[in-house]
Amino acid sequence: MSKRHKKRMQRRISIILIIVALVLVAGCGVYYLVKNSDSKDEITENTTKNIDVGTVSKDSNNAEDNKLEKVADDSTITFADLAQYGYSFYSGAGGWSDDFYIEKDGSFHGSYHDSDMGDSGDGYPDGTRYYCEYEGHFENIQKVDEFTYKMHMKDINIINNDDEYIADGVKYIPVTPYALNNADEIEIYMPGKPVSEIDDEIKTWIFVGSQEQQDSLENLVLVNVNENQGITSYTRMTPKEDAESTYNTYKESYDYYADQLSEAATTADMVEATSNQIRVSDECLNYIWRLIKYNTDEATFNKALEEQRQWLKDRDASAEKATAEHDGGSMATVDYNDIYATMTMDRCKELLKYFN
Repeated sequence: MSKRHKKRMQRRISIILIIVALVLVAGCGVYYLVKNSDSKDEITENTTKNIDVGTVSKDSNNAEDNKLEKVADDSTITFADLAQYGYSFYSGAGGWSDDFYIEKDGSFHGSYHDSDMGDSGDGYPDGTRYYCEYEGHFENIQKVDEFTYKMHMKDINIINNDDEYIADGVKYIPVTPYALNNADEIEIYMPGKPVSEIDDEIKTWIFVGSQEQQDSLENLVLVNVNENQGITSYTRMTPKEDAESTYNTYKESYDYYADQLSEAATTADMVEATSNQIRVSDECLNYIWRLIKYNTDEATFNKALEEQRQWLKDRDASAEKATAEHDGGSMATVDYNDIYATMTMDRCKELLKYFN
């Protein structure tokens, strides 16, 4: 074979090898592209499935995924949750405290009292008692972080009489609420909140009387933000227990004034004793009625409401009849008060049936 022919054959072999190599490279490229495309399709499908079931990984860089995770974790508490507790603001020293309840519709009601036995005078040798009965509404609970919520105080009203009075040797002076004084925003600290995250002044309120400070809160706490005051909580009694306890407490006071009435030497003493019986029985009735309002179903409450309206008419008519029989005078006042208070206290006992 001539040299020219050999060179021609070598050139052909080289071309063939180059073509084969190009074919192999192209085939690998196509295989890679197809495989990579399949992989992307699989990732897209899996991601879509995770979003649908709400289990997106926390490490995801997808903004929409993170938004869905945040929404899923954005739970909140309700006023019905807060209604399971009673709330108390006190110093641990002295005789003052401010206690209130929150109901499932956001309404609240409470009372403040403080005693100064050294502040005495003519007619009140046993000292002075400062008091306040109030009610109002909270609204708009919002989540702040894992252990913190906040709500707004919509309104607050003092519902006791504005006049000072003397009873049983004690002078009673109306004042303003303390726990919710100047309140606007109320923060809610949930059990588990690290104590290290709580302001030192608030800690002096919520751990008052505690021998050992906690690392994290064991009980729910409310904070009057404007005044930087911590308000502790405790588990509320059942409505039945609360109603029965309230009735028994007020009945003791009512019976005390009944004893005073039986020992009264003058008509003025009788008027005072029966006036106190009216005050006690009215307070008892209002408290128990509030329990009925918030702790019975609609049908039961409507039934109780219809009965209550008729009972009020009957009571007032009976008391007015007693006044007419005496044709005015101080004894007419005594009889009116006596019938009014007796029927009211009896009604309080009767209302306990709604908690059975």
